[in-house]
This record gives sequence, structure tokens and C-alpha cells, in this order.
Amino acid sequence: MLKRMRRKYTMSHFSERLKKLHAIMPGLAVTSDVIVGFPGETEEEFQETYDFILQHGFSELHVFPYSMRTGTPAARMTDQIDESIKNDRVHRLITLSDQLAKEYASRFEGDVLEVIPEEKASNGNMLVGYTDNYLKVQFEADEHLIGELVKVKIDKSGYPLNEGTFVTVIPNAYKKSEMQMHS
Repeated sequence: MLKRMRRKYTMSHFSERLKKLHAIMPGLAVTSDVIVGFPGETEEEFQETYDFILQHGFSELHVFPYSMRTGTPAARMTDQIDESIKNDRVHRLITLSDQLAKEYASRFEGDVLEVIPEEKASNGNMLVGYTDNYLKVQFEADEHLIGELVKVKIDKSGYPLNEGTFVTVIPNAYKKSEMQMHS
């Protein structure tokens, strides 16, 4: 399938790279864009993609149905995939993505992670931010911590949002106020 899409890599090459990355960075969040329903994609090829994603522990997927673009070689291919099949495959991969994202987040439950709060949550005195491995975390803290580097204990993992408890501000971190002075 990748060859028909004119990609310059193979699944085995991608697999080798992922294994090396996971070996040196065990908590690495690996996401991928996945296009389903490219002309000629068989159910077996789709299942191969599904199994590959499952076996390699992606933390999240961005799934898109192939859409025909006039003037491209793929648009001239005669074995276009029916929209209902594409939609079914998209939904199957989105369901898998949700499952993998929850499994990935659960690996960090109970851990204290660094978070940069980005905004106030819509409810109460809560802030929302991201860890360095792209976990979205909500925790109770004062608004003045937005933009600071803080430590948060992950109390309840979930997707798309994890719940945490503020632990401390990381001292001597490059602060947003300093960033504004240097720009």
C-alpha cells in the first residue's frame, strides 16, 4: 500500500525505527497520521495496518479517509474505495486510537510529571496543560501558574483528559515573564 501511495519507506523500515525509539525512550508518545481507503486498499491491507498500529503501541492516531484530488495519479485509479467502506475503516481506527490513548495514559497513573498549564478549565479553579509526552492534564491550581513549568501527580488517567494534583512549581524554570522580556 505504501508503495502505491508513493511513500519512500516500508512498514518494516518504520517498524525498525519505532522499536529503536521505544528502546531508548520507553515512555515515548508515538502518534501517526493514517489515511484509509486509498484506491485499491483491500480489507487484508487495512487489517495489516490495524495490526501494525496495535503491535507498535502508538499513543494516538490522526485518522483520515482518502479523498480524491483532481489531477493526481490516485484520482485516475479505477479501484476507488466506496465511501461507506472508508467510513467504517475510519471509525474502526478511531476506536483503536481511543483505546491505545487510554492504555498509554494509564502507564503514567500515579506518576509525577512536568506540565505546562496553558489555560483555565471551564469549571472551577482548574488549569489544563500538557506533559512533555502530550498527555492533557487537568488539575486544581491558581491561574497565575499558566505558562510556568509545574509538577503534577496523575491521579486518574483517561482520554482525552487526565486528572491530576498540583505538586509544586519547578524552580528556576524559564518563566513566561522572562520570555516576554527577551522578545
